[in-house]
Amino acid sequence: MKRKVWMAMALTLAAGGVKADGLQIYGILDNSVEYLSNAGVGANGSKQSVVRASNGSQVQNRFGFKGSEDLGGGLKAIMQLESGFNLNTGVLQQGGRMFGRQAYVGLQNEWGALTVGRQKNLIYDAFLELDPLGYYSYALPALDAQFAGKADNSIKYAGNFNGFKVAGLFSTGYDATIANGGQVPGEWRVGKEYSVSVGYANGPLNVSLVYDQQQGTAIATQGNTTQRVAAGASYAIGNFKPYVGYQWYLSNVPGVAARNELYFAGLQYRPVTEVILSGAIFYNNITSTNQHPYLLAANAAYLLSKRTQLFAEVGFSRNQNGSNLGVTGYGMSIVPGSNQLGVAVGLSHYF
Repeated sequence: MKRKVWMAMALTLAAGGVKADGLQIYGILDNSVEYLSNAGVGANGSKQSVVRASNGSQVQNRFGFKGSEDLGGGLKAIMQLESGFNLNTGVLQQGGRMFGRQAYVGLQNEWGALTVGRQKNLIYDAFLELDPLGYYSYALPALDAQFAGKADNSIKYAGNFNGFKVAGLFSTGYDATIANGGQVPGEWRVGKEYSVSVGYANGPLNVSLVYDQQQGTAIATQGNTTQRVAAGASYAIGNFKPYVGYQWYLSNVPGVAARNELYFAGLQYRPVTEVILSGAIFYNNITSTNQHPYLLAANAAYLLSKRTQLFAEVGFSRNQNGSNLGVTGYGMSIVPGSNQLGVAVGLSHYF
């Protein structure tokens, strides 16, 4: 049944594309072989390592449609549908959503774009370009999943004025997979997300500042708030590009770390056009629990062509006082309190 839905949608979009100004069908396929130490506990209680096929180590797998139509007077309609999936199993990701990565429609002119649907949050928009490791699996989203977060039921404005960027996002229920997690009649705060950002990207400099706030996803917890303020910058100097960043996090959600600060710094180097080398350190100061884990990571990519790359990454997470940071995220395939080494080698192809 799902195959029929996909085929019908592809044919419909292709047919409509005859009249549209532009319709792009695109995707990314990424897979690797990965080694992780201290990934689990054996029957005898000893810590065990694992070698596994790893989905989306360099970049998350996706398939999508992106299009626009000129409406005249400098105004155009825009749309994007993007599905995320596990290349090893074919299973949809993002909670099983058909278009879990992005699904929106909107209008755009010289004053910016106004879009409605499921969309990347503003932290994602800003820091995809400000992560020294380019959102590999051992990278910034491992420290906080909100760096790769999306918001259901959202309206977003984004404008760029000669390099000066401004954006705002409001969601009436940022996670629709939660029953009554948003858009509840008479309960205005349930599942809401508010976010604003400013930045500048022109020439060698890229800098952004983002504020994001999420409310609880139930009537009983709608007063809970999770707040983030994130700032980052990069500056290209010849073949080198250094990065720095900081995030302040505060939550009054019971059972969740109340306050932490994330610091990161890194460097990207391109000795030749075909080679990209990157390294970074991410340090998390969780003041409410006196935990201070950090992640050291590096990666390398070799461009076989404009669309195909070989890549490798290595990461080491250091835990203390019971923290459980794995190279791919908190509590992700790691024995709590242990350190972890991760190594992955793979191939990615863009189409």
